[in-house]
Amino acid sequence: MKVILLTDVPKVGNKHDIKDFKEGYAQNVLLAKGLAELATPQALAHLASIKAQMNKKREDEIKSFNELIASVDNKTVIIKAKANEKGHLFKAVSVHDVMEAIKESSGIEIDEHDIKVDHIKNLGNHTITIKKGNRQGKCNVIIIAQ
Repeated sequence: MKVILLTDVPKVGNKHDIKDFKEGYAQNVLLAKGLAELATPQALAHLASIKAQMNKKREDEIKSFNELIASVDNKTVIIKAKANEKGHLFKAVSVHDVMEAIKESSGIEIDEHDIKVDHIKNLGNHTITIKKGNRQGKCNVIIIAQ
C-alpha cells in the first residue's frame, strides 16, 4: 500500500516521502496514528504543489541571502567598547553586539545564527564571517575604546 508520510517517522522515512508498506502496518500504525495518508492521485497532486512551494521559498531565501552577503561583504563596522590601558576589553564582543553594529551602520538585519564570531577580547581589527549553507562573506569589525 502506497502512503505519503505526513511527518518524519524514525526508521521509516521523512516527511513527504512516498513509501510502499504492507497493508496491515500502513493501516494499523501509520494511517491510524495520523503519520501518513493514502497516496491517492489527489494527495500526490497536492504533494507536488507543496514541494513546488517549498522549492520556490528555498530559492527566494537563497537569493535574498546572496544579496545580503553581497551588501555586507568586505564592509567595516565600528564597535565602541570599554577597555583597560592594555587594550583588553572588560566584556567580550558578542554576536549580538556585531549584529546590532551592522544594523546601525548599514541598516541590514542579519540573523544572529548566521554570524560567526571568534572570541573578541581586544581592541583592534577583527574579521567575522557571515555564513549560511555554503555561501559566506566576511565583515571587518574595528573595536575602539569608548
